[in-house]
Amino acid sequence: MNEPLAVEESVWTRWGRRAVTIPLYLTLGALSTMLLPVTLLLALATDALRRTGHLVTVRCALALTLYLVCEAVGIIASFGLWIVGRLWPGTTVERTMTWNLLLQRLWARTLFAGAIRLFGMRVAVTGQEAVRRGPLFLFSRHASTLDTLLPAVSASHPSSLRLAHVMKRELLWDPCLDIVGQRTRNAFVRRGSGERQKELALLRHLAAAMGQYDGVLLFPEGTRFSPAKRERALARLAETEQVARLARTRRLHCVLPPRTGGALALLETRPNVDVAFLAHAGFEGTANLNDIWNGKLIGRTVQLCFWRVASADIPRTTEGRVEWLDAQWERVDAWVAAHAGLQLAEAVEVPLGNADAPRAANAG
Repeated sequence: MNEPLAVEESVWTRWGRRAVTIPLYLTLGALSTMLLPVTLLLALATDALRRTGHLVTVRCALALTLYLVCEAVGIIASFGLWIVGRLWPGTTVERTMTWNLLLQRLWARTLFAGAIRLFGMRVAVTGQEAVRRGPLFLFSRHASTLDTLLPAVSASHPSSLRLAHVMKRELLWDPCLDIVGQRTRNAFVRRGSGERQKELALLRHLAAAMGQYDGVLLFPEGTRFSPAKRERALARLAETEQVARLARTRRLHCVLPPRTGGALALLETRPNVDVAFLAHAGFEGTANLNDIWNGKLIGRTVQLCFWRVASADIPRTTEGRVEWLDAQWERVDAWVAAHAGLQLAEAVEVPLGNADAPRAANAG
């Protein structure tokens, strides 16, 4: 295992940010727990006024409480790991990173399992054997805030596949991602910074440092899907006069055209590494918190599908890799198109007390 990839920022910037976020989230975590009875009463009253059914406000209030509590507990646990790392005899960088990866996985799984339970969702997974071992690059579809948890829940494991995440720099304002994320191998990139090569260098560093059990997670779309974003992405591509690529990406209807910079940086650095893909359906129409507030998650079935492409089957030229990536993304799009409508049709009212626990159907 390799050293963490530190964010390029001053000590004053880092601890100035943490001086705000850590006390804030600890306070919010404590207050949300103490005030939960009052919060639930207000949520019930709001649901009565909204007349939307499904106890949407109650579910959202409980989900927000869960998130704040997980943040507070995560901060405390990360401090505990820091203390143990200083006192435990013979503690190594590898052992410390493994502890933090376990904490990260537990945090993600708790949040995801809570969301599944609270919103009465179900989960089905196929092709999970494709991501049981490293090294690999994992390229995932991006449609909702919640889908960022899917790889940590369904693929990452400290003993077999340790995923490094490529995340936007703004997520450092989440204290758990800030603290634990900087103790493990992740790249926090600045979108629109004007220093594209500098940001791509972070991805190349992640790829170059990969070991036998490592992986790098990338969302090639760069942002959550929406029809408006699709049109803007196609318009930008049209300006580049890449006629053949524009024709290919116009065939995408459920996903955005993949941005090639990050994927190419990874493939160029480690051409001998396999690539896995994650297509998923069930989060359509939930790209922002307002969609969740309006109850669009309730009763959904979230389906995940993984597949893996051997490095020997990936072209070695830049042009060939771009065409190959577009072809794989067409496969993602076709899979989503075949499954997304079914998930929307299956969304039904699920009483809060009877929501099913997560279920995974593993095929292959």
